[in-house]
Amino acid sequence: MLRPFATDVVNAIRTILVTSGTIDKEAPHIKLNPIVRTHHRTMMASMSKLVLSSKLTYDLSPDEISKVLSESNDLLNNVQNFIHSCQDIGVAVQHMDPKIVPSDHTILRHHRKSEAGHDYPRVKYALQKDLAESLETYGTSMHESIDAILTSLRPVHPESRVSLAALLFTQFRNLSNQTGQFLGIVEDVDLSTVSKSLLIPTLYESQRALSDRLGFLFYYMQVLTDENTPLSTTVEHVVSAAENIGDPIKTICDCIGKLVLEAKETESISIAGTAGTAGNVLRENHLSNERSLVESVILEADESIELEDVDNDVNADANSNADADADVNIDNVDVNQKAPSEALGGLVMQRSQTTPDTPSKKSAKLKKFFGDDAPAAAAAAAKPAVNERPWFLHYDYDVNEIVYNMEGYVKGGSLPALVERLTLHDFLDMNFINTFLLTYRSFCTSMELLNLLEARYNLEPPPGLSEEDLEVWTQKKLKLVRLRVFNVLKNWLELFYNEEDHIILDQLSKFIDTRIRSTLSFSCDQLERLIRKRKESESHGGLKKMTLSLPDPPEPILPRNRKKFRLLDIEPLEMARQLTIMDFKLYSSIRPVECLDKAWSRDTNDENGSVAVNIRASIEYCNQITAWVSEAILSQSDIKKRSAYIKYWVHVAEKCRLLNNFNTCMAVLSAFDNSSVGRLKRTWDMVGARTNLTLSQIRKLMGANRNFTEYRAMIHSINPPCIPFLGIYLQDLTFIEDGNANYLKKTKELINFAKRAKTAEVIREIQQYQSSLYQLKPVEELQSFIQGSLRSTRDEDQLYKESLKLEPREREDEKIARLLQESGFL
Repeated sequence: MLRPFATDVVNAIRTILVTSGTIDKEAPHIKLNPIVRTHHRTMMASMSKLVLSSKLTYDLSPDEISKVLSESNDLLNNVQNFIHSCQDIGVAVQHMDPKIVPSDHTILRHHRKSEAGHDYPRVKYALQKDLAESLETYGTSMHESIDAILTSLRPVHPESRVSLAALLFTQFRNLSNQTGQFLGIVEDVDLSTVSKSLLIPTLYESQRALSDRLGFLFYYMQVLTDENTPLSTTVEHVVSAAENIGDPIKTICDCIGKLVLEAKETESISIAGTAGTAGNVLRENHLSNERSLVESVILEADESIELEDVDNDVNADANSNADADADVNIDNVDVNQKAPSEALGGLVMQRSQTTPDTPSKKSAKLKKFFGDDAPAAAAAAAKPAVNERPWFLHYDYDVNEIVYNMEGYVKGGSLPALVERLTLHDFLDMNFINTFLLTYRSFCTSMELLNLLEARYNLEPPPGLSEEDLEVWTQKKLKLVRLRVFNVLKNWLELFYNEEDHIILDQLSKFIDTRIRSTLSFSCDQLERLIRKRKESESHGGLKKMTLSLPDPPEPILPRNRKKFRLLDIEPLEMARQLTIMDFKLYSSIRPVECLDKAWSRDTNDENGSVAVNIRASIEYCNQITAWVSEAILSQSDIKKRSAYIKYWVHVAEKCRLLNNFNTCMAVLSAFDNSSVGRLKRTWDMVGARTNLTLSQIRKLMGANRNFTEYRAMIHSINPPCIPFLGIYLQDLTFIEDGNANYLKKTKELINFAKRAKTAEVIREIQQYQSSLYQLKPVEELQSFIQGSLRSTRDEDQLYKESLKLEPREREDEKIARLLQESGFL
């Protein structure tokens, strides 16, 4: 009954996305703007949840109506937040009359536009036999993860409800990460040679069904945390949802395998095309084979895939945005360094029989299950029943080589064990992988990491295996490890590469030619293209950065005489704009490696002293701004002019705040608070109440009270573009570095990975503001004026001496006499 209304809501939201050019998660405004991306993801998740509720609502009881109304209100708020964030960054809306039609299963997913609107080739995986085999291996691993979830649900005890939910969400994270990687490979397969195959629609429907059903599983697992729902009924729903995931996995693997055969036959037809009647015979055979292939796949998929128009489409869209990123980062079920369950893969899981106290509200339980602080019950529940696993599928590192904390996250480990955990055959933790690649330079070199990854790829079987066990080891361990190694290398080259990593490129190329090409050939093209890209970037003076086509910037406010002007002739807003342009250029250039080991504080003669060049440049810029503001104020001998300059710079600081440029704002504020300017009591008395009120508001926002509590809360709520106050991040990184040892205290062999996880959190926060560009136009004359002013300032001692000349120290009786004289009493 509610489905038609849900359909109308979905169509309205799609119209918003189409007309604003934000329907694709790869759209520039979504991909490069964290706030828009967050609101987009939240909106899509809310829409998916509402559609699911409309499908699951049968009797329209008061409780169900209340629930749907609540979810509708949440969706409305999320849509409004998304629209406001788009308006703030100037997303253009095109007038069009879109029509909702059944999805076109052709080239759309495999053909994208660049930001400039031009087509660009996208390197795909070759459609060949080893690709099909690799997907089959992935599919088998996913089936084993599904079996682990089903095993955990039999039997179920009501008193273990909380620990069961915690265990299931741990297993779901692994399954969702596997699904994301699986779908990421499928979406990157080159289907150009079989684009007209009748199997293509079935393949796309299966992809959509897989995302769809993963979403249903997630929904029912959420319901499991609600103590007001019957446990047995909810478990039945979870079991049914988990069982249904396996069908589209099998169909996808079958489609790819049969498309490989079609591609070979197409190639044979093309070669035989000049052979006259022989070519016609081949074509007839090809068409006959294609029909039989399609019929077999459709018959296999007929009962397993529901081709529901709006419902499947909505869930596919929502889950493809939230759960199946092409590079396998499942953001909405994010988990940090979670301890792998060695029983994942169809093995019996041991559950804790103790039930911790739980909050009565559902939201509190959800936070406990999903939040940053995973319950200790999850770690306890995830302990494997090792007797169920064949000994040759155990992990290769010793049990003492990795240490977990009470929440089940990696606390520390030896370097080989941490690298092995990057490429586990039965557990996939993308957050751990990203944290490792973001921070590994603090505990090993790039060449050491490459050598360890090569060793993992060339993994040797344990001695003494029978032929049957060797086949199991190859299928369930070796192939998956190699796929994991490939994905780590791909992510490394794509997202975490530094110019200093050029030393690995030649060795990696050799490794691709000698090993990967003969064992995982479908991936070679992507790795080789990434290597070429990195080498080309070196010859062009650094890595190329993607640029956005932004709307036209506001027209600059110029001085009347652009050839000859003074500081006060520059409008405060335009001064703030030009300073923001300069500051953002420095801030956006900061690389993650500069944030490791307090590299910015090292001596430049140190081996790693030249690493943090951009952080140093940003610090120097702030110091120069502070000195320039002080110089401009103290260079005025007349007290009225000094107060006018203070007013001017207060206005500039306020404009910087309004531009979300908190770094420059703090630099100007520091000039007011330093000893040479802050002591000018007589000058400050003439500034005026309005200016002092504005300044006090800025000081309150940027105040260091309780570790910048007010500023930290504000910075997480604003919409980019933004330049955060860099000093806070450097302070946090310093506390993390000085307060945590590089190795665990008990041994010098176990790397303190928990320290790197904390560092990675700070680096990610720095990065999230680097990609949203300011829509401002630099003015050459003003930029030259600012640069010249920054270079011509005096040092602090000279400025303080100048301050003493302007307002000498005076005793209390001298001050009273001066005030009386200025008031006309003497």
